Amino acid sequence: MATTVYRYLFADLLTNQILAELPLTGVSFTQVLNAAGTFQGHIMLSDLSEAGYDLTNTTIPGRTAIYVDRNGVLVWGGILWTRQYDSATQSLTFTGREFESYFEKRLIVTEKAPYYLNYVAVDQLTIAQDLINVAQSVTGGNIGVVVGTETSGKLINRTFYPYQYKDYFSAISDMSKAGSTFGFDFNIDVQYDSTGTPTKLLRLDYPYRGKVYSASDPSALVIDFPGSPEKYTWMENGALIANTVYAVGAGSAPSNYLGYYADTTHTSSGWPLYEVTANYSDVYDTNLLNTLAQGQVQAQLNPVVNGQIALPAYVDPVLGSYRTGDQILLRFTDDRFPTTGSGFGYTVVKRITAINVQAGENSPELVTLTTADLPFVPA
Repeated sequence: MATTVYRYLFADLLTNQILAELPLTGVSFTQVLNAAGTFQGHIMLSDLSEAGYDLTNTTIPGRTAIYVDRNGVLVWGGILWTRQYDSATQSLTFTGREFESYFEKRLIVTEKAPYYLNYVAVDQLTIAQDLINVAQSVTGGNIGVVVGTETSGKLINRTFYPYQYKDYFSAISDMSKAGSTFGFDFNIDVQYDSTGTPTKLLRLDYPYRGKVYSASDPSALVIDFPGSPEKYTWMENGALIANTVYAVGAGSAPSNYLGYYADTTHTSSGWPLYEVTANYSDVYDTNLLNTLAQGQVQAQLNPVVNGQIALPAYVDPVLGSYRTGDQILLRFTDDRFPTTGSGFGYTVVKRITAINVQAGENSPELVTLTTADLPFVPA
């Protein structure tokens, strides 16, 4: 087993200047699809001189970025949000979240005429890109996220008024949830550029991010249990079922724009009626609201099945050979899924929605994959 080397780089959030490389311990970090993953690490002050590392000024919460380098490849990047000292252990604990979290704290309150953002028949990915550009165009608002030129071919209408105080992340997230016809996946990935400088890249994928599983592909991701995983958990959650969705759009009650979708096939087959609402205060398009409602029903029609599989980073599939969004074949045989003959007790293709890594300075790296149902694809 090859030696794995982690480096933890702390940088100024606005200038991206590297301020320090710190010898952290107990590190864990998570990459999450369409959301901001988390980071935690510790440093023992008893083992080093704080003055030598200048921890006070190089790890200021809210103005410091963290990059995680694994064997020369950036595998995580985000913002340091908290720093906590424990006098009993003489240790500092750092926590952070991926760069998407910055745009949760930025509001769409444009300062130039016409004082609102209006998009008519614009590609949904172009809107997402423009929102990031607008957020980064004001003084103190540019954290250096590089925006691409991806398109989806799906044109939508969107209007954002300053009095809504909607944050940029929510605006992009709402668009991404529009189901199988519209919608997309997004994340801010990190990598080194040609000069070895860490960069932040907005990645937009339509309709979905990741590699599609194919049995004929020799590089397809497969996990067997018993096998490489140390353990797994399997959660089936019926509390999130929805077969009828009312999507409430812009306006004031009782004259809001309203979208609606109900899967009557589901209820006629013996399922109870489950109704929920979803709020989209920036949507003035009834057709789009109907599409958003349909997308939510498609995602929540049946009990949500989430699995977590824990496996060492160096076993097949090795860490680095997959990313969030990739599809993976899971094959289980145990007391929960006993076999009735030859073969596995349960075989299913799932999608990786989160990757949690424990760096394991004094023990093998442990990776926990969170999986979810495949996205709905219309016939």
